[in-house]
Amino acid sequence: MSRSNGVRFTTDSVDSKPIQILLVEDNSADVRLLRELLKEISGGGFVLTVASRIDEALAKLAAESFDVVLTDLSLPDSRNLDSLHELHSAAPTVPIIVLSGLDDESLAASAVREGAQDYLFKTGLDSHILGRSIRHAIERHVAEQKLVRSEAFYHSLVEHLPQNIFRKDLGERFTFANQRFCQLLGKPLDQIIGKTDLDFYPPELAKKFQQDDREVIRTGRIFETIEENVAPDGEKMYVHVVKTPILDAKGRVLGTQCIFWDTTAQKRFELQLQRKNDELAASEAALRKSNEDLKSAQLQLIQAEKMESIGTLAAGVAHEVKNPLAIIQMGINYLSKKLPGGDENVAMVLQEMKEAITRADSITRGLLDFAASKQLAVKPEDFNQLITDTLKMVRHELNKNRIELVKDMAVMLPKVAVDKTQIQQVFVNIFVNAAHAMPDGGTLTVRTFAKQMTETTHSEGSRSSAHLWVGDIAVVAEVEDTGSGIPEEHLAKIFDPFFTTKPTGVGTGLGLPVSRKIVELHGGTISIRNKPNGTGVRVTLLLKEQRES
Repeated sequence: MSRSNGVRFTTDSVDSKPIQILLVEDNSADVRLLRELLKEISGGGFVLTVASRIDEALAKLAAESFDVVLTDLSLPDSRNLDSLHELHSAAPTVPIIVLSGLDDESLAASAVREGAQDYLFKTGLDSHILGRSIRHAIERHVAEQKLVRSEAFYHSLVEHLPQNIFRKDLGERFTFANQRFCQLLGKPLDQIIGKTDLDFYPPELAKKFQQDDREVIRTGRIFETIEENVAPDGEKMYVHVVKTPILDAKGRVLGTQCIFWDTTAQKRFELQLQRKNDELAASEAALRKSNEDLKSAQLQLIQAEKMESIGTLAAGVAHEVKNPLAIIQMGINYLSKKLPGGDENVAMVLQEMKEAITRADSITRGLLDFAASKQLAVKPEDFNQLITDTLKMVRHELNKNRIELVKDMAVMLPKVAVDKTQIQQVFVNIFVNAAHAMPDGGTLTVRTFAKQMTETTHSEGSRSSAHLWVGDIAVVAEVEDTGSGIPEEHLAKIFDPFFTTKPTGVGTGLGLPVSRKIVELHGGTISIRNKPNGTGVRVTLLLKEQRES
């Protein structure tokens, strides 16, 4: 026994509940024939009720329960297919089989199309055909009722879900939309069916939606994303979209189904959170930079105090050493005159002592230069001419080492406000150091130009309050040699007093510290860096007008 939709029908069991049949037929001979045929059906189990007119059949359907209706449409009160509609309306859950003496394919097709489960031609009808038709009609009708209820449940579900749901065919035309989507578009369903995205959205957005549909159709795979959408009022919104393919029984794609929901509030919260994170990161970076600036200022203050202390010490030492050196020099001069001649060893010792005193005196004067707070005799100078004159002072040193000079001087360079003698002292020191770095020859390149400052400059340890500020116009001199360069571990120490990489007796270690002090007194900067093929020194000074301001 099979049970479906509360209806039982006989298969092969004698214990099955009999199938209740309503036969609508006014021809008694046909009624007897059908009774005999039902008896011949294997398994039996049929109960036959007869109505001779359509109206009588409608009354019985209203009063009793039947599993199937067999009806002839050629009755005295029959209205052909309209009678079929009446019977179906009276008992929509009961399958109907049309029995007709007319072998009319067109009528049969129309009857099935209008809701009949089958159309049987009375002539040649046997028990096998009749039994199979009754059972199949009941089974198909039960299945259809299940499907109707499933579709009703589906529609009820999608209509009450808080998401927007719609379906499209392969031509990207809407075939279904739930009420929430209709409300979003502001259109009733009948004005959406058959339309495309281009009828409701801006062209670019509609084309994007259609491209996504085509990708789902092409691949047969689920597409999921969060994207921008536009509400009917034109306001931008964000939605979470899931598009899936609609497949037939053979797995072929028939169209697409889409479900999406509004995530605007969540997206705005995420964007707001991102902005806050960015602001926090910016504040953290600013705090870190402020902390680094504070540390740098502290280091500069410590270095300045250290240099100030060294300067004070150097001045004291120089003054204390200067007088004894003068006395020793006088004693050597006296001995040179009084000692008898002819002793070469004595003469050699006295000469070495004179040279040592001269070198000590040079160091003493360097200490005084480093420690002294000099007054600058500043006046406008032609920077190019100043450098050219300084090069003439050291031409013997350059020629001696076979050094080639390359000058790249800017034309119409603005004048600078400097103490010419002191700035020349700086460049003499730079040029001589470059010559010493190229004992076997090389190239010395001197370049000048003007530039606008893009950052504020202040040398660590500087005791000058003058700076080059962002936007200032400065003149720059770059001096590059092709020597061996400076070891990286020594670069940080080259401006320290008494630090030198030269052999003993060649340098005092005060040339660069004194040079930096002179440049800083002019409000400028000096820096040294290694290059791929030598060393580069840059001196930056203010223009005359800016120094005066």
